[in-house]
Amino acid sequence: MADTKGKDWRNAPSRRPATFGAARAEPDLLEPPTMSRSRVQIAGSYAPGVLMTWEGGKGICRSVPLANEAKDLKPTTIALIFENLRDSVTNWRDRAIKALPDALPELVLDTPFRDSKTGEARVERTDFQMTSPDKVGYVPYPLLYRCGICGSTREFGSVGDQARQPLPRKCNGHEARWTQVDVVYVHWSGDIEPLSPFNYNFDPQTGGTRQIRMCTCGSARFRLRNDAPVFSEWRYVCEGCGETRPLKKANPEVLARLQIQQNDGGRTFQWIEVNMLPVSYRANSTFYVQRTSFIVFEDSAVVELMTPTRRDGLVTRLAKIHDIPFSEPSEDEIREKVEADASRAGEWSEYETYLDMARKADEGGRGVAARRHRDNAREQREAWFADGVVERGRLGSPAVLQAIALREDWTRRYDPIRLTIQHDAFVHEHIEQAIAVHAAVDVMDPDVALTDVVNDPDRKAKYRESVGSLLGHIGVERLVLIRGLPICEFSFGYTRVSATPVYKREHNGNSVDMPVRLKAFDPLPISENKRPIYVTQQLNEALYFKLDEGRVLRWLAANKIVDVPDDHVGRAFLERYDDFGPFLEVFKDREGMGGYPRTLPAYVYLLLHTLSHQMMHSLADTSGVDRDGIGEHIFPADLSFVIYRKGMTPDLGNISAMWRNYAEAFLKRALDPRTLRCGSGSLCDARGGACPACVMVSEVSCIASNLLLSRAVLKGGKGPEWEPKSAPNLVGYFDPSLAE
Repeated sequence: MADTKGKDWRNAPSRRPATFGAARAEPDLLEPPTMSRSRVQIAGSYAPGVLMTWEGGKGICRSVPLANEAKDLKPTTIALIFENLRDSVTNWRDRAIKALPDALPELVLDTPFRDSKTGEARVERTDFQMTSPDKVGYVPYPLLYRCGICGSTREFGSVGDQARQPLPRKCNGHEARWTQVDVVYVHWSGDIEPLSPFNYNFDPQTGGTRQIRMCTCGSARFRLRNDAPVFSEWRYVCEGCGETRPLKKANPEVLARLQIQQNDGGRTFQWIEVNMLPVSYRANSTFYVQRTSFIVFEDSAVVELMTPTRRDGLVTRLAKIHDIPFSEPSEDEIREKVEADASRAGEWSEYETYLDMARKADEGGRGVAARRHRDNAREQREAWFADGVVERGRLGSPAVLQAIALREDWTRRYDPIRLTIQHDAFVHEHIEQAIAVHAAVDVMDPDVALTDVVNDPDRKAKYRESVGSLLGHIGVERLVLIRGLPICEFSFGYTRVSATPVYKREHNGNSVDMPVRLKAFDPLPISENKRPIYVTQQLNEALYFKLDEGRVLRWLAANKIVDVPDDHVGRAFLERYDDFGPFLEVFKDREGMGGYPRTLPAYVYLLLHTLSHQMMHSLADTSGVDRDGIGEHIFPADLSFVIYRKGMTPDLGNISAMWRNYAEAFLKRALDPRTLRCGSGSLCDARGGACPACVMVSEVSCIASNLLLSRAVLKGGKGPEWEPKSAPNLVGYFDPSLAE
């Protein structure tokens, strides 16, 4: 069974051709055998490229992608997937280049993730296909076998080769006992190969590499001597002359590229940059899946308003959200201008028709249709402004207008303008609409599913008094439990040897930083050779916190923050925000370097981020949810944050159950003086900041790499280390003097 071109996965070469930097053709248009695993496992633990074995340890295989397009994704979700993917790829490149400025682009990013001419990060939708992780294929790998009696080895180029010329029953005059060799070569460039005694050499004539597949004596047969406990003592032994060879093999692609660079007058490379590492296929270092997640929104504005063509619409939305003065023409003025333009005859009637259809759709409970009609009306209205038919109003904040102009260069993750638009959609979709259908509940107005005090007026009054008092002490204005927050998680590639962009190669007392290449999954077996992105979606429980703005203003003033406004913290945040940068460099240890001043954006984010971590720890302690299984999302200009259960496993109602049984304990734990002290001693308490023994969480869960954290913002004490040494101690947000 082969495709029309005669390709068959069984004849796929077990080693890939050395076509450095180019997309590698996959020969398996015929689907290989498939296996059933959960969607989460296929998107992670069994994603394409991983080496695995079956229960009982019989047979090592490599998982390969299968065409299984995900067709139930909404356009906004797809747009957000690519936004997050571009952000991840760009961040990967920036982190690698920061540590290794001379790193070659093709050693940092795989072909689908970069521009082949400039080397910059690039992600095109046409290169990828949204894939449902319902199935994955597998092929035997490596096709390298060793006789357990004499150590002789046999290697096959493909499964087809092995089928045509199977392993012999006899080996060197005795009954053979063949087993797969369970050690492979891996390289931080993302490549993997079977063990082999034949190294690669650079060929200056072709600019590539070549491999002489025989010993100097002419023999091509080698035994693998693997009795030693460490790989460095393993040896290949020629069956012809007895010559021994260590497990040393260059990565052919990396060797070719670095040798060409050196020959062209570039830097001189070291062999530890090129040589691959022998690793057990079971080791974690053979495969690290790369994935990310985000909150799903229905409102397309979270994507569309971020584009340059919708700048006017963004200005209007920000003015509405943060009460920024905005002089917009009235509907009558707009109609007068439109009807006065002969070339626009009839457009006002179309505009009114769209609005009327949206109103009728709302009355009929057809929310999707109503949104579509309003989008059409909005597009018509925006066209009048864009074409100059009507003058758009003016925003009463030049600083916000300047921020909108500068935001293209801001780090996307911390962009407060993007986040405030997301928060607006979040409150509308996941709180207001959700509360209306009992998919969310304000804890101060509980329903019977959240607590059994609802039907007892006396107990309900005590509940509200107790919970309200605790929220007041914490400084939280509103706390909402969301029963079904839509979370989208997707995996888009992998790395080997290291899960981070830089790998420290230790060898003979020498330490050299290596760029780790972010690899896309192998191409799907379809004609376009698209790469799969595995997408999973699930409704997870979450807690939404909105801080008391008055309390925040008093806290900012008490800590001598520059120019604290009388109100509208969100507006001030947007006006004064200066890009934090992708690595939050200015907030790393700057002691003795002049320090960073106490600005409103930095301190508001510091407060929200620290309190978010404090509540994550409290949730983990009272609900049983693992800390690494809790995600966070911060809306700094809106003084809000969300913590949510981010796992893609069946939801057992951990957060709801926690609130029913331990609501007061959950809130009291956040205020407990013991949880505001460092668990590893007094050093962290004395210097401010945070450490893994107090409010830090794992970096896979933290939105800001455990930076911009300080328990002192909650309990008071020495300020963060990035401040000037002369800065006064902090007044904690939990300080009773800040309460009304």
